[in-house]
Amino acid sequence: MNWQDRLISEKSLFAVYRKARKVASAPINARLAWGVFVVMVLALAANAWFGMPVAPYRSLIVGIREVADTGFTFTTAILGFLIAGFAIFASITKPGVFILLAKLDHKKEDISRLQFIFFNFLLVFIHFLTFLALCLVVKVTLYSGGPLSGALRWVAENRQMVIVIGASFTFAVMTAWLVFLLMLLKSFIWNLYQAVLVTILTEAELTEQDAEGDK
Repeated sequence: MNWQDRLISEKSLFAVYRKARKVASAPINARLAWGVFVVMVLALAANAWFGMPVAPYRSLIVGIREVADTGFTFTTAILGFLIAGFAIFASITKPGVFILLAKLDHKKEDISRLQFIFFNFLLVFIHFLTFLALCLVVKVTLYSGGPLSGALRWVAENRQMVIVIGASFTFAVMTAWLVFLLMLLKSFIWNLYQAVLVTILTEAELTEQDAEGDK
């Protein structure tokens, strides 16, 4: 496969995500998030088993709303920063540097160095946008007096354990995902630092090649 075909080999955002998650996020990020999820599930399971002495279902619903509020504020702020950074990086880098990076293989997977750089942006965009969408759904549907209030009240009165399990699982997922986003941001900063260094070195190499060609 030549570099042009490799550059456009991903035909969907999901295909980009499948490759990006292997190179743009350290394994420790997912492990820590899974660890938080397991701890939360065990703690909430114990809470339900012993008759909810710590967190009754109303507290769990409030907790989900709080995580959604925190996640909404966090993701919107970071996405603004990422979009601005992406635009600046893409606009100030010379097209010749991008072409040279597209021809150079990256050490991980069958991708180029250019794909690695942009996969870092895209992976963070995908996770932050997906989590932002989840937070919006929670804020729209689970606010006090919202469209699901009556349904939740009925379930709580008739099938209390169902709502406790559902709320506990949702709370654990959202908390673990928020932790993963923080860790992903850490990896993004490190990978972006490496990408800037690679871009500088590539531009210097391109300049040297142009200078030799003029001789």
